[in-house]
Amino acid sequence: MKKTLSLILAITLIVTLIGCSDTTQNALTKSDSSLNPQTSVEKKYTKDDAIETFKKYKDFNNCEITDYVLVNDNKIPMLNAIISFYDKKKNNSSNLAFILGDLSQEVCFAVNEVEGVKTYEIADNSQLTYVGDGAVTTSIRKIDTNEVINYKIIFLYEESASATNFKIVAEKPAK
Repeated sequence: MKKTLSLILAITLIVTLIGCSDTTQNALTKSDSSLNPQTSVEKKYTKDDAIETFKKYKDFNNCEITDYVLVNDNKIPMLNAIISFYDKKKNNSSNLAFILGDLSQEVCFAVNEVEGVKTYEIADNSQLTYVGDGAVTTSIRKIDTNEVINYKIIFLYEESASATNFKIVAEKPAK
């Protein structure tokens, strides 16, 4: 009986010591990503990401990128970049690719007047500029007259219909 009482006392003492130790407390206070998830750091979208997506959808051997702009617009969060490119096959430099995640939507905003004969080219001082709300501006020059035409190309996405449209506005600069 003395042995049984000693054994019960020893077990109670061990259980009490284990229960009072700070191992349980340490386990709860240590930061564990599964217990205390932190906001994930999003990878910043880069020029290389945009070009990689563009290459997926376009025969890169027949294209030359002439300009690009990275986009960070809360109103159109899926729009990551816009790439201006020269299409060697069609001999046309008035092309834009709107990069949406891992998709590319392309638009030619000034076609050649004669197929295969380059009518327009990007103006010398033109810079592709994102102005917000899906709109980008650039300038082209009509080769035979040197006339410069400013363009505003607007990307429109109708979520309910899952449709992409473009609005193209040409404006001749005041002389």
